[in-house]
Amino acid sequence: MSIDFTGHCALPRPEAQDRIDFLRQKRPDWFGGVLHLTDADGLGPFGREIALEFGVEAKCKFSLFLLNKAWLDQCRDAVEYVYRVFGTDDLVITYGMDSIRPPLAKYPPMKID
Repeated sequence: MSIDFTGHCALPRPEAQDRIDFLRQKRPDWFGGVLHLTDADGLGPFGREIALEFGVEAKCKFSLFLLNKAWLDQCRDAVEYVYRVFGTDDLVITYGMDSIRPPLAKYPPMKID
């Protein structure tokens, strides 16, 4: 069983990468243990159109891959933390590329150092 998520991000790629680096630094247990978090990447063919269908005008994307299905409960908290860091206006996370994994609440972008 493979569980993966795609982050469709409206931030410019360098800014998204800064937030990804922040996630890895602040929560290495989640984003180096429970989930493999990829770097921000281009959208690829039809990526912009796909993201628009999910309600975000994406400029880049990234992926999260669950490394062990036994960690599924921790995965839920980790994905929610990604929404907290990016903010819900600039990010939509989907299960693979199929359906939206909605946030539990609306979040402004977190201030990062």
